[in-house]
Amino acid sequence: MSGDPRDAAPGLFEAPTGSALAPVPEGDGLGGVLRVRGGITPADGLPVAAVLVETQLPHLARPFDYAVPAKLDATAQPGVRVRVRFAGRLTSGFILERREVTEHVGELAALERVTSPLPVLTPSLLTLCRAIADRYAGTLPDVLRLAIPPRHARAEKRALGRPGRLLSEPALVQVAGEVTPRADEPPAFHDYLAALESWAAEPGPDDHAGADGDAGADSGPGTDGDADPGAGDERGAGSGVDRDDGAGSVRGPRAACAVLPGNDPGTGWIHLGLRAAAPVLAAGRSVLWLVPDHRELAALEARLGDLAPVTVRLSADQGQEERWDAWVSALTGRARLVIGTRAAAFAPLPDPGLVICFDDADGSYLEHRAPYPHAREVLLTRVQLEGSALLLLDYGRSVETQHLVDSGWVGDIVAPRELRRQAAPLVFVPDPDGDPGSAGRLPPRAFELVRDALGRSRRAPSAPGAVLVQVPRAGYLPVIACARCRTVTRCPQCESKLTAASILGPFACRRCGYRADSVTCRECSATAVRSVVSGLDKVYEELGRAFPGALIVRSGGDRVLGAVDPEPSIVVATTGAEPYVEGGYASALLLDTLWPGPGLRSTEQAIARRLRGASLVRSHSAGGRVLLLDEDEAVQRVVSRFEPIPWAAEQSADRAVLGLPPAARTVTISGGREAVGEVIAVLRETAEVRELIAEDEPYSVVVGFTIADGRAVTTRLAAEVASRSMRGADIVAVRVDDPDAL
Repeated sequence: MSGDPRDAAPGLFEAPTGSALAPVPEGDGLGGVLRVRGGITPADGLPVAAVLVETQLPHLARPFDYAVPAKLDATAQPGVRVRVRFAGRLTSGFILERREVTEHVGELAALERVTSPLPVLTPSLLTLCRAIADRYAGTLPDVLRLAIPPRHARAEKRALGRPGRLLSEPALVQVAGEVTPRADEPPAFHDYLAALESWAAEPGPDDHAGADGDAGADSGPGTDGDADPGAGDERGAGSGVDRDDGAGSVRGPRAACAVLPGNDPGTGWIHLGLRAAAPVLAAGRSVLWLVPDHRELAALEARLGDLAPVTVRLSADQGQEERWDAWVSALTGRARLVIGTRAAAFAPLPDPGLVICFDDADGSYLEHRAPYPHAREVLLTRVQLEGSALLLLDYGRSVETQHLVDSGWVGDIVAPRELRRQAAPLVFVPDPDGDPGSAGRLPPRAFELVRDALGRSRRAPSAPGAVLVQVPRAGYLPVIACARCRTVTRCPQCESKLTAASILGPFACRRCGYRADSVTCRECSATAVRSVVSGLDKVYEELGRAFPGALIVRSGGDRVLGAVDPEPSIVVATTGAEPYVEGGYASALLLDTLWPGPGLRSTEQAIARRLRGASLVRSHSAGGRVLLLDEDEAVQRVVSRFEPIPWAAEQSADRAVLGLPPAARTVTISGGREAVGEVIAVLRETAEVRELIAEDEPYSVVVGFTIADGRAVTTRLAAEVASRSMRGADIVAVRVDDPDAL
């Protein structure tokens, strides 16, 4: 793949011949005299700056030469932000390098000013952004826009004024030693920690990739590599330690771990992450830790303890001042531990040691701005470039992570069966021959579990506590159907499913805005409706009537709770909005599945949602119980046994046979029918691509290609997009490796 370090060849990051970054001949074509527009005196040494201008036009996403005025000589260094005149407008950009000569014929425009003397675009960050741009057939300015937040002068001054070390080295070692082991840790996790501690404590001068990231760019297999998955590996049990014989460097251990609720339901991943981060921080290196959203971030912040002074948070919900303060602190080494959402994926680390990612398949990790990179792929890329260690934590197991394990690029941490039985809650599945309940109605066992959790039953097996009721959506009746023939009620204008405030109406369509006070079934002409999917408000009201006097809490929609008290109560929450409870829920009712729709990842997403809810419940040994109201056999099998790895391995193998992601790659091309056809024809000149899906309104085609052809396809695709932009041809939109494309 173009620019992907896991299958990169030597020289991948060298500038192509003839580009603005390539070696240039002596002189500028006019007798070697540098002429600057406006008669400005250039700097004595290295008077030419190659500036990457922040532009959204693909064909202009390349460096341009500007003259460095003598008065800016000291501050206009590689990596700093500058302001330049571009197409008659004052525009921001980054200096990529300084040199003596230029290929430009004629006068050079001069830099207008240096925004800040702080070099924010470090060599390692530049290398990472180039790799991501190449991987996703995007442009470097687009990736830099994602990687480097907008500057805030006051925040920068404040961050640079802080002392370089907020905790002394002995204090860090002491804090790290306080993160003690627990009995519910998998034995293989101890092997990983041993390898990590040994690697971090004795780095040596040549044991890690350099700042420019070139070391190891052609080493190590992975999801996108065309190398032999076993080449150059010397792994310990479950550790994923990789020794690159070609580069002569020892790389950090890499592993994936399926977390169990155990003694810390819902937040056990925090304990494991802190255990891994401790020896790396004690060794004086930096750690980057990504989580899906603000709730996990808040839970992690609450558990940092004495590590808080060396920690900064990076997330999209921060203001510009707060975010730039944290970013500069990470850049300058004033923070050792960087935690955040996908906004932190590019966070600069001066001495990277470990990258941690929790729940890598969560949809929040997918960037919605061009070139639409996935945070997991950004992390995997920087791990390979920097040679740092990696730990993937999840209560489930994504197929992408399992593919990494199958290829040998990542080690696997698996808990023994006996440990899983004790650390996971007891999961019940309704008797298919009994009354499983119906839409809007709970089966008898559900009421039994709730009564037990509230302490209203004499046969309660454990101490009372909160009970979680996981519902698929917010709203009152998100999906309705005819009460007589059960036909789903659809909008007469656009055929979307209608929603209702109650069974008496009014009825509305979220897609086109249609609204009516009554509906008539198109099949049997009946006017009465019933609920098909129980919404948050409906379940909240029904449980209130069923358990009078009980404390009932709701979380979802416009009010999402981060945590609730462990006292006996009923917590009704939509999928993804389940609050944390200290000590875990006593039991959980996982109601109707929110089917994500037809797609390659539908079952995987359903399993992840169910495991998320079940992971918040106490372990079996502590009396935790779960009622799973899913009819999908795969969901029942995985969740009832709490064994996501075998299912993920099966899916990974099946997709490899069928040539589907992650064993293959895809690109979605959207635009006019003729323009899309032209782009596909160009790609077919480069590699064998096959059309997988075509959709109208708007017209788009998903094409697939092999991993081995990935680099050639994305390189040609980026060139074609830039060429069409330069020629003024019909524009096409491209999305490489969109996880929801199939």
